[in-house]
Amino acid sequence: MKKIDYKLLFSKFISLFTNNWPLKLLSLVLAICLWSGLITQDDTLSREKVFSDVPISVVNADTLRRNGFIIVSGLDDLPTARLYVDVPQKNYNTVTASNYNLRVDLSRIREPGEQTLQVLSSSSSTYGTVTEISVESITVQVEEYVSRSRIPVRLSTTGDAPAGFYAGDAQVDPSFVVVSGPQSLVDKVVRCIADYDLSSLTPQAGQERTAVPFRLVDASGDTIDSSLIDVTSQAVSLDSITVSQTLYTAKSLVVNTADLVTGVPQAGYSIKRVSAEPATVTVAGKQAYIGALTELHLAEYVDQQIDVSSLSTPITRNVALNKPADVVYLSNDTVMITIEIAPK
Repeated sequence: MKKIDYKLLFSKFISLFTNNWPLKLLSLVLAICLWSGLITQDDTLSREKVFSDVPISVVNADTLRRNGFIIVSGLDDLPTARLYVDVPQKNYNTVTASNYNLRVDLSRIREPGEQTLQVLSSSSSTYGTVTEISVESITVQVEEYVSRSRIPVRLSTTGDAPAGFYAGDAQVDPSFVVVSGPQSLVDKVVRCIADYDLSSLTPQAGQERTAVPFRLVDASGDTIDSSLIDVTSQAVSLDSITVSQTLYTAKSLVVNTADLVTGVPQAGYSIKRVSAEPATVTVAGKQAYIGALTELHLAEYVDQQIDVSSLSTPITRNVALNKPADVVYLSNDTVMITIEIAPK
């Protein structure tokens, strides 16, 4: 047998790589690129890809309400999930977590109480298959969705009308509302309170309309604060109540007691003084009428005069004031009149 010449064999092996090495290197690169291209175009080959902090969406909430139910807890702070998918090689670098649409479907709920909803995902030949979701299900609490109509709207008024003006009775629109939501909350609602601040009005005579916030309260007057309750009027969702308010010109007038007293006191006595308490009265009405007033002449505002015939001692009378047609407000319904009678 011939003896193997290892040195010759090694030199031939080295020459295999050193002869025409640029061409051989180029061939190797082309082979690798061709292999990579074929691999990425092969739909049967896939790679695992992991997405972190993937949000879970909620779908078909409107369908759930049409079915007569509503979620009261369990969806306030949904967790994020870790998503494992097998992605086709050719789309590995382009896919995103949104391609797999993690969601819980509320239309699957059929009864109230505690319900467990499976976290669903979408798979396709284009983006691959979801193999694992770290959050498999969500537990929620379900109640019946009910409505109550003709809940009255009432005003809670604070502040004072602008100086020099009187605020008449305010009107609310709408005067009744419809509340809809979880039965446990809707059953507690007894009225809708609109919070109205008179000091926010423009200091100008006439009617002003203001949109004000409102709140729902129970029989104890406690506010029912919940975003799960819908407030509507004529099928229109409400976020405020409209208040119509008319401001009238107001003026403080000195009370004039002239011509209020009739008759003559007992012989040897005379009327020393006639006074009124309060000494001033605020009146309000249209500017054309109120602007011309300088004092409140009581004789024009009471039904009958005070007769002092044959009297010899002081008297006090509480007289009721009549409100003329052009006056919308009197700060006092009555005035205390004191007639001082003394010897001449």
